[in-house]
Amino acid sequence: MFLFLLLACATQNNQDTTPLPDFEDELRDAIALDIEATGATAFAMAVIKKDAVVWSDGFGTHTKNGTEVTADTLFRVASLTKPMTALAMLQQVEDGCLDLNAPVDQYMPDFVINKQSELSSTLSVADTLRMTGGLFDYQVQTGDDGDGKIEEFLPYYLNGGFFLSPPGRMYNYSNTNYIVAGRLVELCTDSYFRANMETAVWGPLGMDSTTFSTSDVVADGTYAMGVTTHWPDNPGQDVVVDAESFAASQLWPAMGAWSSVNDLAKLGLFLMNGNSDVLSTELFETMTSMQVDAEEGYSSKGYGFGVQIKTGVKMGDAHYPVTMLSHLGSVYGSSAHMYLIPELNVGVVALINRDNASPMNSVPLALDLASLSTPQEVTYDLPTDFSEYQGTFYNEFHIGSFNLTADESGLSVEIPTLDQAGIGYTPRLEPIRPDNFLLYYPDGTYDLLSFLRDNDEEVEYIRHRNYVGKRVEETSLTTRDTPPFRSWGSWVTSEPRISVFD
Repeated sequence: MFLFLLLACATQNNQDTTPLPDFEDELRDAIALDIEATGATAFAMAVIKKDAVVWSDGFGTHTKNGTEVTADTLFRVASLTKPMTALAMLQQVEDGCLDLNAPVDQYMPDFVINKQSELSSTLSVADTLRMTGGLFDYQVQTGDDGDGKIEEFLPYYLNGGFFLSPPGRMYNYSNTNYIVAGRLVELCTDSYFRANMETAVWGPLGMDSTTFSTSDVVADGTYAMGVTTHWPDNPGQDVVVDAESFAASQLWPAMGAWSSVNDLAKLGLFLMNGNSDVLSTELFETMTSMQVDAEEGYSSKGYGFGVQIKTGVKMGDAHYPVTMLSHLGSVYGSSAHMYLIPELNVGVVALINRDNASPMNSVPLALDLASLSTPQEVTYDLPTDFSEYQGTFYNEFHIGSFNLTADESGLSVEIPTLDQAGIGYTPRLEPIRPDNFLLYYPDGTYDLLSFLRDNDEEVEYIRHRNYVGKRVEETSLTTRDTPPFRSWGSWVTSEPRISVFD
């Protein structure tokens, strides 16, 4: 009955453009399945076809003032903020303030990580945008809210933070990269980050409702309330989170925006088609081209500037040879999804008021790949010689050692620091693609562990979003100056792999 009432509240917010193909009823049914599967009480979606938003709608009434959810209802969009920040920074490259190849400390002379000063000068402007900065991730919601907090935060990070890997060496997703990028934008524009986003990005794209301002969101009152099971004080229980329940404005460039599916669709149209009045064609093509291979075992998957890029999209048992631009976001009480296929002129944006929620049924139907592309058969050769991964991998600043042991049938890991902290995991790793394995936890969740090779094709690093260990010969190592890792965020990241697609 509740699901019926939720769907009955869907507002007719269709756009007066190209009609959605015949499957609108099927799409609504698929959304109903996703609402039921995710436990969402507020859900919105926009569909892009032929360079226009052809359909958008909202479902539910779980807004602050109890009004019906529409395609204009604001949700936290978490990391879907990153493409906006990348655009703002590339505008400064176009204007000549920044050079992508220049070191960050050319513009921020005081940018010195105290623990690793020798690496600090090797961090480039481009590294911050393509996730190759090597900076340990920061995602703590501190309660700070308002302009000026990015500048205040950086000395704190420089004193206590560290590089997980040498800048430029590898892709590794980290919010800290985008905090640094946001500060560079502030220095170039001599204005607060929020003000520049309003005038240089959201305004020109027509994103009139997108904001960082909690007070504006609260004053409006029609925003979606979030529901999370990951609230620190009540893990595993449903907790309703309001706009004022948490904030961290130093994280604005990485994950701070509020937006609607209608506004995000305008960002999606820009990422699909470009707009030389907003960003030059050359820099737009750079932004939406793969800048670094993610080394996750796919034939082609990586990161541009603020966007994930993957050629070859698996949907169910079908694998389509198309290139997808995407980004995801998840934060307490909200999940954000954007999937764009420029060569087919199709895209979809979905917002859900549950963290770690994935619209597995509706997004594939909205993209309608089966009618637009011919699937191909793709297989991955799983590792068979596990001995090449065996050994000790070590990071002196975080977690310490990963000890890998191989036998004829597989690979096992021992993580002493996690063992001492009572954080459970399944020692046996599951191979899923070349050089890539899954590490499982007792609750059934998992994280990806990737092995990275050097120029001689020898295994050199093991990488997880919150840990990078380099292969070492020593078998008995101590970790120096390691902060309690929970003070820097949980070992299990708050933004796991929630993509609809493989």
